[in-house]
Amino acid sequence: MDAAFAAAMRPAFAGDIARNQGMPRYDLQLWIAPASGALTGTEQIRYTNRTGAPLNDIALRLYPNFPTDVFGKGGDVRMDVSDVTADGQAIAPRLVAQDTAVLLDLPQPLGPGASTTLALSFRASIVAWRDGSFPLPSYYPMLAVREGDAWRLDVTRFADHVYAESAFYAATITAPSDLTVIASGSTIGEAQNADGTTTRLVRTGPVREFALAAGNFARAQAAAGDVAVNVYTERGTGLDAAQVARVAAAALADFDRRFGAYPYAELDIQLLPYEYDGGDEFPGLIMLYAGGAVGAGTRYVTAHEVAHQWWYGVAGNDIFRQPWLDEALAQYSGILYAEDVAGPAVAEADWQREVARRYRGALADGNLPIGLAIDEYPSFNVYYRTVYGKGPVFLRTLREQLGDAAFFTALQDYYTRNRYGVGTTASFQQACEQASGQPLGALFAEWVGRSAAP
Repeated sequence: MDAAFAAAMRPAFAGDIARNQGMPRYDLQLWIAPASGALTGTEQIRYTNRTGAPLNDIALRLYPNFPTDVFGKGGDVRMDVSDVTADGQAIAPRLVAQDTAVLLDLPQPLGPGASTTLALSFRASIVAWRDGSFPLPSYYPMLAVREGDAWRLDVTRFADHVYAESAFYAATITAPSDLTVIASGSTIGEAQNADGTTTRLVRTGPVREFALAAGNFARAQAAAGDVAVNVYTERGTGLDAAQVARVAAAALADFDRRFGAYPYAELDIQLLPYEYDGGDEFPGLIMLYAGGAVGAGTRYVTAHEVAHQWWYGVAGNDIFRQPWLDEALAQYSGILYAEDVAGPAVAEADWQREVARRYRGALADGNLPIGLAIDEYPSFNVYYRTVYGKGPVFLRTLREQLGDAAFFTALQDYYTRNRYGVGTTASFQQACEQASGQPLGALFAEWVGRSAAP
């Protein structure tokens, strides 16, 4: 791993590059062509088999091929792969899981601890957002997660799609020079080309996935210590990017203190117009939707999405089977930000608007546990009210039982132990029990529906 990867990290975390050499490495070459409505690319993945058993195949997810989600996003683009090889030997990819994955049958089994280099080409259609920009999350074939003797190939219409393990990315991105390109990680160089395009070189530290966006952006800047916070919005939208940058920087500084340090050198946000406030989280890059003027709702959602850099981004979880771990924690983190930065009156107003009304809905829905898999809830709305409403109520109840000192020690321990990894309900409960000295099996069983101990 060359030294350029360290540019994406805060100095205190530069050593994480060498400590995680066994993670996959993606080398991406991407060409964004809005005039033809396409992103084309080539990709090389260095993959080491860490499963403990021989592998006869490897699965790659094609997330742009997911069906339209419950918010009406997606379903209007297509990604295809070609020219696939493993260590130079040709492979015929097999589409599976409603075309959201390709299965690559290896020329020979890949033994435990052995490595292979996959290479391929791909092409995907791209569609402009209503402001003319191009949000491009997960726009490349991505390794699926191996669990037991199978690849996880979940397909959902819920909003969150990506379940992935952390990896390193080296990306070369070429786009028309009148577009600004932002991405997970840090840009370490760029060059103007004679054909009117610009090529940017991007490196990441260990991140769960890679996202990018392109547009005619204006930028607002802020900082949280040595972390640069950049908010990009398409020129002419009138959205208050400077205010979002200030909120995001304050939230990042607050969570740095509350949960443990954010490891990356920067955080980018694309601010987009939409019908209501919302967001999609990616490592080092947030796509934030503003329903109008930046107000209390946007402030809260900004803090929620920044919190996802801790809960999902760095400390990962299975977003299909244990979604409460990142969503309930991010939801409650938004309240903590209000407590710490805006004061108790604002925090209480946020609680009533963002949590309490959803909790009342969760109770009316039958008071289901917060720890179910997404497909165990009867509808998205029931899932949403339960995880986003009842989930923060559980965390506040847990905080009251443990006391502030033990509660925040537990959050810090869970975050640190699962840095770049995948946390579970059991590991979160364990962190809480170790920090407090209390048995919590009954409490977790009552609220979460899953417990590490009876």
